[in-house]
Amino acid sequence: MAEFITAFNITMQTEGGYNPGDGEAETYMGIDRSQNSGWSGWNVIDSVKAANPGASVSTLNTIFQANTDLQTDIQQFYKVNYWDTLQLDTVNDQQVANALFDCSVNPCIITASKAAQMACNTVIQKSVGVDGSVGPLTIGSINSLPPNLYLTAFNGIRVANYYERIRLTPANQQWLSSWLGRCKSYAEPNA
Repeated sequence: MAEFITAFNITMQTEGGYNPGDGEAETYMGIDRSQNSGWSGWNVIDSVKAANPGASVSTLNTIFQANTDLQTDIQQFYKVNYWDTLQLDTVNDQQVANALFDCSVNPCIITASKAAQMACNTVIQKSVGVDGSVGPLTIGSINSLPPNLYLTAFNGIRVANYYERIRLTPANQQWLSSWLGRCKSYAEPNA
């Protein structure tokens, strides 16, 4: 079965650190304040910013990274709200779980859920309903498929989603290279 910490460590490499939100939402390690205002980590971040007025983003990132409670809170946030929501502990292939987790973080859980189901249906015609709710049927279908075929289908759907996001919001073009890089990371299943 797949392990959360493996997927978490890979995804966090692409999430970066603190972004004060100039023109966008304030984020830390991919956690968007506008969508997760109740996250307890914001209290720590606000306290650090208040204690270090005028500190650069680089300095703030160094302080945040050294705060073990904050780092533990980040890990718990992603485990409960992303990994567990998609039931990724029950996925047999680690690389498949890594890709599903990463997609749940960027762009979002509902996209990851629907892409997971659509990929199943791409490999085996109409194997699961596409309702955005991952349950035993979706997980069973994912686990029954050859990981290489599943990942090819899943990544193709994920790439198409990113292009659609750009079509709808042309300003997102700036993120395309980064988004496509995330998909390439999951092109091949584990041996």
